Amino acid sequence: MITRRITFFIGEEGLPAWRLNRLRTLAGHFRSVTIFVNLSQRKSANAEQPMHILSLSALPSDLCQLQIEGNDAELASMVLTDFIDEHASLISGGKSSAPITPSDHQSLPFDFVTHRLRDTELDKHGLLAQFALMVAKHENCNQETLFDALYKRESVSSTSMGNGVALPHVMTPEVKHAHLLIATTHAPLNWASQRGNVSCVIGLMLPTPPVRESIVAFSGFSQQLLEADFCAYLTENNSADILELLILNALNVPFR
Repeated sequence: MITRRITFFIGEEGLPAWRLNRLRTLAGHFRSVTIFVNLSQRKSANAEQPMHILSLSALPSDLCQLQIEGNDAELASMVLTDFIDEHASLISGGKSSAPITPSDHQSLPFDFVTHRLRDTELDKHGLLAQFALMVAKHENCNQETLFDALYKRESVSSTSMGNGVALPHVMTPEVKHAHLLIATTHAPLNWASQRGNVSCVIGLMLPTPPVRESIVAFSGFSQQLLEADFCAYLTENNSADILELLILNALNVPFR
């Protein structure tokens, strides 16, 4: 089944009924199902039911997606991308999208460094070692010390959150900045947990003592990872740019 996603921020005017009626009309022209998802509020509704979308209470700057599935999904995405581009702040859509810089669209009230591993074939041990290496190079510190900290944390209990997501995390005086790893796996990865394999790994490494805002952000984020729907948003979005944007948006929830 063909699936397309259009990602955007709600504009300053919000979602007036006439725009939602127009969206319903356009979506109804195609042999596909279009779901309007408010990623910021974890709510969704069928695009052919504008009153249900209004009930989502979408606010300006909410991060949203149109998720289109069906035989006409590719054609529908072309038409609906133009519509969203006209009435909202389009991030990506259609069959292919130009690369974006997530930090241009979402910022956090503390300094952090993002590291990416896309479609990695590393096992759990190798992935943690690679995270330690990337941080060590940036901080000019010892990779082995960072890896030992990550490994010891895993020995206490697996950092798998379930629903295909793992959250390896440590606080260490070896680093001066907050570090965020965003990794997707080539195949489901054994994370040594009864909660099952993972396909999305989000690593956190914070300095000691940590900045208060970073603790607030990451504590709230870990709570969101207990929601199956939110984890599905992370594991189903294959674009590294969109995945990072989703994570930054979720980390920013306590500061809205």
